[in-house]
Amino acid sequence: MRVYVPLTLPGLAEAHRTGQLGDGPFTAYAVTPALREWYVSDDVEELEYAALGRAALASVRLLAADPAAPRR
Repeated sequence: MRVYVPLTLPGLAEAHRTGQLGDGPFTAYAVTPALREWYVSDDVEELEYAALGRAALASVRLLAADPAAPRR
């Protein structure tokens, strides 16, 4: 199972440094039964892409909330 975790660059650097995502709770996205029901296609790659897209949008929201976080 693939899990997509939205992070900013500082959050990613911290996860790399410590080897963990932190104490949580935190937001993560994956192909769940709810996503399968919501999404039109049954193709696993399309479902994973939809989960990735939701995580990407959540990362943008994290960037908007942290003006000090560097943009790439």
